[in-house]
Amino acid sequence: MLLIKIEDIRRATLPSRSGNEGWIGVSPSGDAYHMVVPVDVQLARGVMACNRPTDGTPFGGYSSWLYFRCEPYEDEGEPEQEACNRQIRKNAGNLIEWLALYGIEAQLKSSGASESVTPDYRPSP
Repeated sequence: MLLIKIEDIRRATLPSRSGNEGWIGVSPSGDAYHMVVPVDVQLARGVMACNRPTDGTPFGGYSSWLYFRCEPYEDEGEPEQEACNRQIRKNAGNLIEWLALYGIEAQLKSSGASESVTPDYRPSP
């Protein structure tokens, strides 16, 4: 089972105003993961359109790994920390569900008492 630190999802969940995105890469066997943060939005869109770099690695990742986009949070109209925490919950739940589609069992791991994010397993619209 792959244990994913909630703090890593937090680090990969960026505000929209940053113009960057965070991605989590998972090995095909599901035994390791890494983060690619920050990724320029334009570069990420090119990769999503299958315009991969010539070395086969999407935006600094590893060839053949699975990459999950942590959706940024909107940072206007409500307290930023609330918006961030809500998006972390969505990203965490969606990541666990997405990995299950590939037969990878994953679980969230809290790094300490300060981590109080419970994943939201409802898919994002």
